Amino acid sequence: MLTTVTTTTTTTVVALGQAAVFGAVSTVVLIVLLILKELASASEGQKASTLGKIASVAINSLLFVFMTIVAVKVLEVL
Repeated sequence: MLTTVTTTTTTTVVALGQAAVFGAVSTVVLIVLLILKELASASEGQKASTLGKIASVAINSLLFVFMTIVAVKVLEVL
């Protein structure tokens, strides 16, 4: 019985740690992509314009992830 509880607790702690790391990494990637898009939109080249459009696809997905992270954190506080 004690071994099962210890294993379950360890698994839960590791899973929560991984979720925090993935959340932090996705937030950093979102910030980098937003900066990239702004720099690409300021440039007048065709490649920069295409790069900005490609970054928009990833930004939209990561914004959904970021909003989900924020919602979960707010619900934890409440």
